[in-house]
Amino acid sequence: MAEVVEPVKKDLEELRKVAEVDISPIPNEKEWFKRGRDAYVSMSPGIPIARYPDFLKEATELKMIQTASIGYNHIDLASCTAKGVMVCNVGEVMAESVAQHTWGLILDVSKNISRADRVMRGGGWRIDNRFGIEVYGKTLGLVGIGDIGGRVALKARMAFGMRVLAYDPYILPARAQLYGAELASLNTVLKEADVISVHTPLTPETQHIIGAKQFSMMKPTAIFVNTSRGPVVDEAALASALESKKIFGAGIDVFETEPLAANSPLRKLENIVITPHTSSSSREAFRNTYKGVVQNIQRAVEGKRPNWVINREVLAAKH
Repeated sequence: MAEVVEPVKKDLEELRKVAEVDISPIPNEKEWFKRGRDAYVSMSPGIPIARYPDFLKEATELKMIQTASIGYNHIDLASCTAKGVMVCNVGEVMAESVAQHTWGLILDVSKNISRADRVMRGGGWRIDNRFGIEVYGKTLGLVGIGDIGGRVALKARMAFGMRVLAYDPYILPARAQLYGAELASLNTVLKEADVISVHTPLTPETQHIIGAKQFSMMKPTAIFVNTSRGPVVDEAALASALESKKIFGAGIDVFETEPLAANSPLRKLENIVITPHTSSSSREAFRNTYKGVVQNIQRAVEGKRPNWVINREVLAAKH
């Protein structure tokens, strides 16, 4: 736990003034559930809480679950809401790191950087089909334009003079305009965009929101990027689209099953750049995430409204 504790020592000291804090190592899920029974606030370490409905029944004092991630699909949100337990993520804390990683993937794919690197390291020089695609002045399509998608959009507008289209049924046009984006239907985004980047949470509505039908709508020169959650994309359909050259290429950081299987067809394709779910992995994001987690838990313990509450119905019920 040293790498977690070090950046937040002062914050932990403040939290200990108002609450008993246990950050000792947890060897397994059983032990985590045992400790959580009497907790007022529990920090989710990525354990799939959605698979353990009995945990909520036994945790009679629980008022809040705080996850050190943007995604919260490992938590049974409906059951937490029914019991009056707030679920909080870390909102925009990781947004800049993910947005930068997204653009790293876009530029890598568009200019064949990783492909050229592999050829050079193998002793070669030129790569087959070496011509890349310039993104300047093209159209960026976003599936989701929250904190991360918004930052991706701003970089597209300011650095590459791109037109930005966004599909997001949960925001108003005025919010999209703050990022220089225009709201559009999903079909319009897929058909008109030269670069398509996914930034939506994983929910029942978004699972496989991008599949064979959606890939068939994209331009043959399109670049597809996913740094959100693996299951929002039908991985078999993605592999097929890449293999048949229905799209130019893809940059993928998240997968339907993680770690990615050794025999996954994605590992064998040349027109894809894959990274192991590391888009949020920067020193700054790591430090700010845990500071945000501890400070948010303190807000809850002190009776203040926490930040980044996902199930806001619980807040409404309290007032």
